[in-house]
Amino acid sequence: MADTIPGQQVINIGIQNEAAGSDSLYTAFNKTADNFATLFACASPYNTFTGNGVSISATPSTGTLDFTNTGVTSLTAGDSSITLDRSTGDIVITASSGGGGGGVTSVGLQPISTSRLTVGGDNPVISSGTIHIDLATSGVSQGTYTYPTVTVDAYGRVTNISSGASVGTVTSIAMTPGDGIQITGSPVTTSGTINVVNTGVTRLSAGTGIFLSGSNGNVTVSSTVVSNPGTVTSIGLTSTTLTVTPTPISTNGTLAVNLSNNVPVTGMLTLSGSEDLANLAAANLLVTASYFTTAAAETATLAAGTAGQIKTFMMAGDTGDMVITVTNPAWGGAGTITFSAVGQGCTLQYITSKWFCIGNNGAVFA
Repeated sequence: MADTIPGQQVINIGIQNEAAGSDSLYTAFNKTADNFATLFACASPYNTFTGNGVSISATPSTGTLDFTNTGVTSLTAGDSSITLDRSTGDIVITASSGGGGGGVTSVGLQPISTSRLTVGGDNPVISSGTIHIDLATSGVSQGTYTYPTVTVDAYGRVTNISSGASVGTVTSIAMTPGDGIQITGSPVTTSGTINVVNTGVTRLSAGTGIFLSGSNGNVTVSSTVVSNPGTVTSIGLTSTTLTVTPTPISTNGTLAVNLSNNVPVTGMLTLSGSEDLANLAAANLLVTASYFTTAAAETATLAAGTAGQIKTFMMAGDTGDMVITVTNPAWGGAGTITFSAVGQGCTLQYITSKWFCIGNNGAVFA
């Protein structure tokens, strides 16, 4: 049993409902007050006990508190380089120079920046151990990126990366002909060959009295002195359908020949040139006729012409419709001409900056 608190006042209590042997109420209350005063004077205001490296348990039956050391209870030297003056109590630890003979007692690593390098393991190493060194993560998620935008720091690390949209892919290459140029096979949408043909001057040859600096390329044309000028003293030119001025020329000069406003034609009139119009091609404005044999449904285009120009189209073979989209159509609408059967054809003329249909066999205009 625990020791009693000294000075306890005992209240006398006799037989029930009898005053004999019992304290009066006044005496009993005074003893009670004295006992409470003594109890509070001897009681502790603390009922919770804590400590660092110490565990505390209470035993109510004995009225005791047990304190247990949960920290270091004793020290033992690990090798001959460590000296302890005792194992418990107030201990003095001394380190000798060790077997290496040097003055270094520990080795550690300290990164300049923990954002670039992390150090772990036995750091520092006092006697033996392993120090772990790892590259710090840069915040970039591993994975595969497409068309990436990359940020690299001064140490060569990728610090930011993001995928981008497609940088683009060429899906069609086309060429537009200029004066004296014919183009076929344009545009190329997957694979193929664009053919460029010079329909103008391809080569010059010098005739009598003419000197050429070359036969092709940048050519300079000059007249030369004829060693034997001959005996011709006058040249004249007449025509029943052409206007010729001046005539005759008796010394030197230039004959100007012009078409009359109305030119009568005797015999057959042949218009210049034709082409086999390919799928997705632009009709050649330097030839009059464009014919086509379709391998499937095909399309082509007709650009703006020059005043008075005549252009003809005809379907020579049909495996699918040919739809030609016309620039500046006089008939309005979508500006298309559709050919769906062999033998269909039409004739157009460019007047007042528009293409007019002046003849048609079966083609559909929209």
